[in-house]
Amino acid sequence: MRLLSGWRARRGAMQAGKQLHLALSELAAHLRAGRTLSQAVADVACDMPDPIRGALAAAADAIALGTPPGGAVARLGGDDAALVGAAIAVQMRAGGDLAALLDDLADALVERAAQRRMAAVATAQARATARMVAWMPPAALGALWLLDRAAVGVLLTSPLGWCAILVSAGLTAAGFLLIRRIARVVR
Repeated sequence: MRLLSGWRARRGAMQAGKQLHLALSELAAHLRAGRTLSQAVADVACDMPDPIRGALAAAADAIALGTPPGGAVARLGGDDAALVGAAIAVQMRAGGDLAALLDDLADALVERAAQRRMAAVATAQARATARMVAWMPPAALGALWLLDRAAVGVLLTSPLGWCAILVSAGLTAAGFLLIRRIARVVR
């Protein structure tokens, strides 16, 4: 049960991270309208869709209890939220136009998501190749079983056959991992 709840929490944080750029744009609009950051976080929490709504409400509650706004925003979910929280903390110490910073960060998050999608498209063929490499030996063994069951019997009863199967499995795993490593898209 703990594993399932941990998976749900990670999934919710990932989905909230996908909506972070919307929340940042709304926060910037509220700041330009004259609200403080703590007021803006509380107001934006009511206006946003789930799951970012719950994360923003928790951040608003944490700010109301005395957590610095940068630290509360950093807990919205994901690495991007940690970056935004650090930027807010620096901006609160150094001063400047926080609304412009949040707008720029929202634009950067949108651009970063677009680049991730383009990278996923560019590596789709390599990932499909990795799946094919992984399934080719079992498919070949199944085809051999259909065509010549006696050969499969010899393969499974002789030490040389088992060595061939183990070497094939090892090379298949190595090829699969290598292709996945080459085609990995950084999330």
